[in-house]
Parts: sequence; C-alpha cells; structure tokens
Amino acid sequence: MSLLKESISFVIVCYKSSEALKLLLLSIPKEIEVILVDNSQDEETRKISDAYDCILIQNKENIGYGSACNLGAIKATGNYLFFVNPDSEIQPNALEELIKAVKTYPDASAFNPKIVNKVGKQSFKRRSVLLAKSEWMSRTFPISDSEVSVLSGAAIFIKKENFLKVSGFDEEIFLYHEDDDISIRLKNEIGSLMYVHNSVIKHIGGSSSSRNKSIAAIKGYHMGRSRVYSQKKHNHKAVTIKNVTLAMIQIFSPEMLFSERKRAKYISFLKGVLAEINLSGFSR
Repeated sequence: MSLLKESISFVIVCYKSSEALKLLLLSIPKEIEVILVDNSQDEETRKISDAYDCILIQNKENIGYGSACNLGAIKATGNYLFFVNPDSEIQPNALEELIKAVKTYPDASAFNPKIVNKVGKQSFKRRSVLLAKSEWMSRTFPISDSEVSVLSGAAIFIKKENFLKVSGFDEEIFLYHEDDDISIRLKNEIGSLMYVHNSVIKHIGGSSSSRNKSIAAIKGYHMGRSRVYSQKKHNHKAVTIKNVTLAMIQIFSPEMLFSERKRAKYISFLKGVLAEINLSGFSR
C-alpha cells in the first residue's frame, strides 16, 4: 500500500518537546507530511523541524492544544490527519493498518491505534468525565478491532473532511478533555469511534513537555478549567459541587506532602475550577 497515495498529514503539537520529538520523527516514513505546531517558541524545535524537513507553525504564545491542532489541520494537505503526541513512536505497519481500517469501517468517524508504553504495556481509554457511567467500557482490553466510547487524544486518526465537519477541536478548551469533547461530537454527528488493534504506536508518556512544578501548575490550572467548561457544555449536573469537592480531596491527599510538583498541580487545579465557575457565572 502506498502511503504517499493515501495522503496522510501528521499534526504534532509541541510545548518544550524537543527532547521527545526526534524519536517520533525518525519513526515516520519520509514521504509523509509532518506539521509541527509549537506553542513554546522553542528554538530547538525550529532546528529539529529544519533537520527533519517538517512544516513548522511557531505561535507567538501558547494558544492551547485544540487551537494548535486546528491550525495544523488547516495547513495540512493530506486527506487524513493523524494527531499524535510528540513523545510517541510509530510502529511498523501502523499507518497501513489505519488506512485499512478506514476502508473496512466506512461509517466510522475517527480511529485510535493500539497505544502501548515503553515496555509494551497497553494503555486504553475506557471512560470520560463527560460520559455517563453506563457508557464506560470494561477494564478488559480489546483483542480485536472494536467500537469505543471515547478516543484517546494521544493518537487520533481521522479523515480531514470529518474533522472539518465538526469544526475541529473546541478552541474554548485550552488543554484537557478536548479529545473527549470532539469524540462525543464525532459520534453524534458522523459515526462510530473505532479502536484498531493491529495499528500500534508507542507512547512514552509524561515527556511531551518538561516535568517541573511550573509546567505542572499550568497543566493543573487548565485541567480544572477544562473539566468545568466541558461538563457544563455537555449538560452535566452539580458541576460546581463535584469539582470543588474533587479539588479539595486532591489538595488534602498524602501525595501533597512528598511532591512539590503535585502540590503545584493540585492547588492550580482548584484555581482553575474556581476561575471557570466565576467566568461561567453558574452554580450547578
């Protein structure tokens, strides 16, 4: 199968991700278009982009994950978009299996490959805070291609036309739950979400950006804001009570005593929850 003929564009959002990025770029066939969207103004990312013949969009400020994905999608010339975290590695035949799945399941709206960590253990997203518990999947990993309730944002493969039909990622979501939100919209407006068992990517995890307390605080804040915003958007009840309670449980957890990074994350999560509640002006 000619991947060039199938016209795939990788869209990779970076935030101080240069340490993780090279391994991913080495694993992508040279004929594939690669678009790097850098939210960190990182000079090293520019050098890597030049060395690996990528298209680079370097934003003047951090515009968030979904907005960066949308910019990359607009620039992409491929018929298919593959949104992949920078701390990943594409395994042999992964792209061929995804293309095969698109043709096998023509009514599906988007796809996840099998995602494994650096030691080969599978990671599988079976639930979402935006879904009712009745829609959560079992703890058993699928052993073949399967319809799923929600997609993992670590690696989403989608026809560009489907992505555009739902207007891409919601740009009001800066970071976190944007994959849950687009999954629900794709499923409701276009068709099922599919897991492709024989397409494998390795996701190292935790190294898409630097692991320090300042990055943890940024992530925690936007995790709190996004959780409130997206639950409100999808008509959840008791959003304020649930999220303030969760934040307090996190803050008073034993982990707070031993990790400065987690303290920064959990305190910022509460700040994000309160900021979105105040911004939204609702009390559900």
